Amino acid sequence: MVIRYEEKDFKSILNKHKFIDSWFWCRYGINVYQGCEHACTYCDSRSHRYHLHPEFDQVIVVKNNVAEMLDNRLSRARTLLPDVVVMSGMSDPYHPAEKKFESTKKCLEILEKHRYPVHIITKSPLVTRDKNILARIGKNNWCSVSFTITTTDQSLAKFLEPGAPPPKARLKAITELKKAGDIHVGVTFIPIVPFLADSDEALESVTRAAKEAGADYILFGGGMTMRDAQAKWYFKRLGEQYPELVEKYLELFQAEFINGEYKGRYVPVRKYAKKLYRKMFELCEKYDIKYRMKRYIPDDYRKDNYIVAEEFVNEAYVQQSSGKPYSNIFWAGQNITNLKESIRAVAHRGELRQIRNVDEEIEIRIINRLDTIKEGQMTLDSC
Repeated sequence: MVIRYEEKDFKSILNKHKFIDSWFWCRYGINVYQGCEHACTYCDSRSHRYHLHPEFDQVIVVKNNVAEMLDNRLSRARTLLPDVVVMSGMSDPYHPAEKKFESTKKCLEILEKHRYPVHIITKSPLVTRDKNILARIGKNNWCSVSFTITTTDQSLAKFLEPGAPPPKARLKAITELKKAGDIHVGVTFIPIVPFLADSDEALESVTRAAKEAGADYILFGGGMTMRDAQAKWYFKRLGEQYPELVEKYLELFQAEFINGEYKGRYVPVRKYAKKLYRKMFELCEKYDIKYRMKRYIPDDYRKDNYIVAEEFVNEAYVQQSSGKPYSNIFWAGQNITNLKESIRAVAHRGELRQIRNVDEEIEIRIINRLDTIKEGQMTLDSC
């Protein structure tokens, strides 16, 4: 397979999210490339919503002048506050193109200059090349690197992630980054691929490997997703390699193909997801590894907001995973995160109930929690 690089000019490089991502704690996102040479079979970037090249794993768009664009954006920002910038999304920031263009490294240097915290999500040990930059960001601010590992079976990995470095190399990179110091390093066990990587043995193998490599956390979801062109591609590859699983997938996603188009659920049926979550919670307890990552806590008016919101959002995650109501506590946490002033000031005015989703019970919890937060305290240990 011949990879073609196309260098193009873009008007912007930094995306701001309306709400902070509740998994990765990011407010901003950067994609320095469009397309990804890892060519993961399950990749959601094949979906229509991203408007990428149909052969997005062979035609890689390289954004020109990323460092200059980012530096200009952050230098001129009047309303932006430093918060977590995730580098991932439509492309792995350390896929092979990075060896040639070093766009990710250039952006890291700018983010360090402006004191922005960083979260890297990757499948590549190439990230260790920049461990000194990442360690400085972590020491002076906050830095996390998450390695996506969906299986420890190398033969299965070649089907799921044909262009990515082997799982063993990623696990070795976790250990190397931990030695660099001041970097939170963990595993994103996302997606958990149905019928191929979701057996009890497979789940335990990934969890055990993450712990042995020195990971601080392992993030996991309730299965993989299916959507339009991405679903068509996955079912095509599944039919070629594992034809006996096609009907099982159609049942799991309550799906069918009509005139060649995917019609079905975006995620597996709820019963399946609950079973996965239960098993993973048990494994995290068995191997003493956290299933949530620590949140960046800014040293400004947002500090108390983020401490309180982190606990609410983490609680919502557990509630949702257990099939219990979670929406109110989740959105209370998100709306507290987005406050333009300290929640302590709001509490002093007796106006907590004016925050969306803050009811009487949550109001009492906020007041009690604020009473326990000491000056200079950052956050409680994550789950």
